[in-house]
Amino acid sequence: MTQYADKALRYAYVTLHIRQDSEDVAQEAFIRLWRHASRHGVDTLSPALLFHTVTNLCRDRMRYFKRHPEDPTEYLETQGAAVEDSHLALDDEAVLEAVMQLSVPERQCILLFYYMDRSLRDTAKSLGVTEQVVKTRLYRARQHLKPKLEPVWKEGLM
Repeated sequence: MTQYADKALRYAYVTLHIRQDSEDVAQEAFIRLWRHASRHGVDTLSPALLFHTVTNLCRDRMRYFKRHPEDPTEYLETQGAAVEDSHLALDDEAVLEAVMQLSVPERQCILLFYYMDRSLRDTAKSLGVTEQVVKTRLYRARQHLKPKLEPVWKEGLM
């Protein structure tokens, strides 16, 4: 279970952009899976089921944010502190910024497929869509990332 805790937390953070809410979502996902393990007939933790649960909880949280807007200065302070947190940061800050600018569905696909090393099937199952939808979202996400990251790649080659 501990092998997926950090990945679930990162996935929730990149989706929500708020560290405290991400921790709550990741914890709630584990609690729900443990509580309902017998219903699913599973003795071990299924990564696909975990990320499907995290995705649904993130969607619920984003719906809540839409209905109950908060003070934007509080959000920016929280976001800035969380980005500096090294154990949540992804490999490169430029890549993180580019990924954060993607739409939520594209960002989720990129995170699950590339950062969490999930297969197309597991990614599709986690998001509740078909494999073809995941392929399309990955293609579009790569197309959006390409112009943003091209200067970074050229800089690294020189």
